[in-house]
Amino acid sequence: MRFDDGSGGGIFSYLGGWPRGRNVYKLTNGTYTESQPDDEDIAKIYHGGHIHPLTAEEEADLTAAGYGDYIEA
Repeated sequence: MRFDDGSGGGIFSYLGGWPRGRNVYKLTNGTYTESQPDDEDIAKIYHGGHIHPLTAEEEADLTAAGYGDYIEA
């Protein structure tokens, strides 16, 4: 059974739109990416749309990688 036949009148049309979070993956080599890598290359996952307690080091690393605008105090 499909909930939405693509006509725009399905059950999901009531949900509306909202900003979506983006997953950020810290790789074992210390770099960050939003493209899902192979499991063995992932050191940590920051799931978009969720609150993640950060250490000072994680905050500094994420800011240096260009994600500082998305970190809330």
